[in-house]
Amino acid sequence: MIQRSTAFAVVAVLAAGLGAGGALALAGAPNPGAHVTTLDRAGAEALLRERTVKPTGVVRRYQLTAADAQWELLPGVTTRAATYNGSVPGPTLRVTEGDTLEVAVTNRLAEPTSVHWHGVHVPNDQDGVAGITQEPIAPGATFTYRFVAPHAGTFMYHPHADRSRAQIDRGLYGTLIIDPAGGDPVRPDADVTLALQGWMVGAMDGMSDAMSMEYNYFTVNGKSYPATVPITLAQDQLLRLRFINPSQTIHPMHLHGTDMLVVAKDAEPLGDPQRINTLTLNAGETYEVLVRADNPGQWLLHCHDLHHASNNGQEPGGLIVPITVTAVGGTAAPSVASRSSSPVPSLTPMMSAMPGMND
Repeated sequence: MIQRSTAFAVVAVLAAGLGAGGALALAGAPNPGAHVTTLDRAGAEALLRERTVKPTGVVRRYQLTAADAQWELLPGVTTRAATYNGSVPGPTLRVTEGDTLEVAVTNRLAEPTSVHWHGVHVPNDQDGVAGITQEPIAPGATFTYRFVAPHAGTFMYHPHADRSRAQIDRGLYGTLIIDPAGGDPVRPDADVTLALQGWMVGAMDGMSDAMSMEYNYFTVNGKSYPATVPITLAQDQLLRLRFINPSQTIHPMHLHGTDMLVVAKDAEPLGDPQRINTLTLNAGETYEVLVRADNPGQWLLHCHDLHHASNNGQEPGGLIVPITVTAVGGTAAPSVASRSSSPVPSLTPMMSAMPGMND
């Protein structure tokens, strides 16, 4: 059993939630009641078997436009970016397991692109790999992706074409959240997505060179500290952080004054949640962690590769997010209901039912 710390405490519960009677259940697993004691072929196949999801009949439609734009990393530092709908990162797309996701992507860039649904098990022709599963989306063209959301978790979307690294390095990515069909059993007081990225700002104006990895600015949700959006909590509130790392570098994210409880990796709930204070995100990984705000004060969440916590070599900067916990009886924190669930822009889908199906 995880003991409550004298500073912050974390809640030992998976993002997938508690099963009947309070038992910890791997919601979304092929067979949540199964227990594999010996990893033989049958056990491996049972764990790897694709989930079955009941379509809800609801279609959630989004429109994304990929286009170049000038983007401000922090006051006084602006660079050329590639954006979805004019923002870095692109809008958060949110659906429920079993919903049909339909996304029309228009390419206003000067080069071809595509959209890959990173970690989502989709039909082959919807995987978004230009030249393999589809023709590239040419400048001026539109391609519509359509698939049933297969299981709950935190995912990302990004290009997968000839210039995908250059486009991602200039900000072309976003978050896809698939909520569990039965509702969110954790019900955190705040749910915040943090997307991590490196930039090359200077002579190349944000353009990545194939032979260079010299990133000199780093951003959380498109902003470098002190322009990053702080997180404010009241004492005893529960926070879910969703980390995504579309960047080309590794980020060991360290939280002061508390521990994080890692409950899901790459959209898969962990059977044994791990309590840590430093979370290492490799390129392409996503994580969900829970934190309970028991230690009043202002704390830092930052990358412990300290070059990544600088702006063009000057500390502090880059991947730093202040987290303020207001003590009971102190100055009230903003109501969670009045705060955005994420500093990342979100789109409201156009919804409709599929023909012949009930909502």
